[in-house]
Amino acid sequence: MYRQRNFYRFTRQCAKELLAPWKFDVIMGFREGIAPKPDPTGALMVAEELGVQPASILYVGDSGVDMKTANAAGMYPLGVTWGYRPAEELLATGAAKLVASPEEIIPLLMG
Repeated sequence: MYRQRNFYRFTRQCAKELLAPWKFDVIMGFREGIAPKPDPTGALMVAEELGVQPASILYVGDSGVDMKTANAAGMYPLGVTWGYRPAEELLATGAAKLVASPEEIIPLLMG
């Protein structure tokens, strides 16, 4: 239980210290009482907190677990190839599209 609380605190601390120039409306890390990914509960909680339909969310991830989570939550699963797992895994676990750089995400948000 102590470890689980630390994950959430660590996620918030990383965002605060490493991503300070960017604003986040919601920060979701592994929390006690919320099933871990690929269970969609956490992702759906974020959608609800933001007041948006899951289908309108671009779920950006770098692992098969992320792609499974996005699909389970009814979100658009976008795999990034610069991260944790290979492109083949992302596609095999449900990525609708792959991008190789953050700049490739911008047109997806505009369309």
